[in-house]
Amino acid sequence: MFRPMLLAWLASASLIHVGCAGTWDTISSRRFRQHPGPQIKRMITPEDPIAVLLEDPLRDGDERAAAMRRIKEPIRNGGTQEDQDAVLAVLEKAAVTDASPVMRMEAIGALSRFEDMRAMSVLMSAYQNAHGRKPGDPIPPKPNDLGVIQAGLHGGGNPATRRGGPVETFDMKQGPTGYPPEWVSAIRCRVADSLGKTNRPEAAKFLATIAGVAGADVAIDGNEDRDVRLAAVRGLGKCRQPEAVVALAEVLQAESTKKDTAMIGRSHQGLVHLTGKKLPADPATWKEVVQAGVVIAPEPTWFDVAIETAMFWEK
Repeated sequence: MFRPMLLAWLASASLIHVGCAGTWDTISSRRFRQHPGPQIKRMITPEDPIAVLLEDPLRDGDERAAAMRRIKEPIRNGGTQEDQDAVLAVLEKAAVTDASPVMRMEAIGALSRFEDMRAMSVLMSAYQNAHGRKPGDPIPPKPNDLGVIQAGLHGGGNPATRRGGPVETFDMKQGPTGYPPEWVSAIRCRVADSLGKTNRPEAAKFLATIAGVAGADVAIDGNEDRDVRLAAVRGLGKCRQPEAVVALAEVLQAESTKKDTAMIGRSHQGLVHLTGKKLPADPATWKEVVQAGVVIAPEPTWFDVAIETAMFWEK
């Protein structure tokens, strides 16, 4: 059930960029079939997204998700501080604790457009709670624990290993709780992308932790997932801070021995994008750049980005 939901959300998200997602969502909804008049009016004159998100009782999920896609930061668009605080509270609840992974994804996307420092903190919490479990839920076993669990089920294995191991902390009757792995990965990737857009040094440090270059003694859930690490590298490439350049140079150094072309390519692209230096993907060269002092280049124009992207894919 969850995989079709994820595919549907990804398809909807891609349609947003061509301007037809909202129209399709409206005309294909049950509300449109039951009450076409008001729905057509909303298509012509959309409701204020702030009013939709703050309405009590809550609107249904489709309407709230659509409002999150349209929401702009109140304080920077003529709203009041009260609106700002209320909307942030709604988005925080949706991004961190909502039962629907789709709603979490929409809230995370909305928060990426906020300059409020609190939005960055919420995004970090959304990453750490991407598993979708509630307090007290049993923690699913890690892949390397499955053999221990199976041994416990069949009475085999080392009894000392079974005692105090995953078998005792994992509820066999209830089973894994929270979201399936593909949704957890998708939410974490969405957060990584959104954190990059905040352009905050703290966000760069958090993304560096996900990418696995924050130090050997620093670990975070999800950095064993290659897709999540790749998303963190992409996020670093958008985060116009010296800390992001330092992290990308370290990723390039670490990945050069593993020969992961995607990680190498993304980290190199981010380094060129942030510094404006057209240097090869050589770890030693970029280490010299970092040691000389990082200077972030001016924000490129859309034309510069298009040329840069075309050159990247040509390689």
